[in-house]
Amino acid sequence: MMHSYSTVIIGMAFAFLFQAIWFSISWGIGGNFEFLSFPSLKGYESYTVHSMLLGFILYLAFAVSGAFTEEIAFRGYIQSRIAPRYGCAVGIFTASLFFSLQHIHIFELSWVERFFQTQFVYVFCFGIFVGHLFFKSKEDIWSVFAFHAFTNIFNVLLPIQVTSVFPLGNQFVTITSFILTILLLRFWFSRRV
Repeated sequence: MMHSYSTVIIGMAFAFLFQAIWFSISWGIGGNFEFLSFPSLKGYESYTVHSMLLGFILYLAFAVSGAFTEEIAFRGYIQSRIAPRYGCAVGIFTASLFFSLQHIHIFELSWVERFFQTQFVYVFCFGIFVGHLFFKSKEDIWSVFAFHAFTNIFNVLLPIQVTSVFPLGNQFVTITSFILTILLLRFWFSRRV
């Protein structure tokens, strides 16, 4: 039982670390920060809710339960089935690709185009990181669940919208942040061995 608590703490710590790296790099390249009202449900205004409080509570519940369900499906099932047969890299890539495509919620051409322009890189890199965390933690689902859930929660609790000052700036920040977080993850696990 104690092992699961430590892996949850590792997942939470890397979620905090990733957010710090992402915001630091965004700030470092001159990103524009807009502080929104709390809770930040920007982008979700079109969903019908009876109140902001109810919408916030439902989003938090979805952030936690959705993270658990997705990690069971994509890391716990897909990655753990493909990796032994075709290798770790293929398992992580395949699970990340399916994980990314699963985030296409609305099948309207304009929404799908916007998804690939704005969210795909983040979601795919996110999948690569949690796949790597899953592998490094010896397939402990609790570490990836904690990282995923806390990252989802940060998206609501941090009422900050960052706009890059140059085209593809957010994609650059995302890729760089996940690469640095993976390197820190590798360093963490190499020191523990």
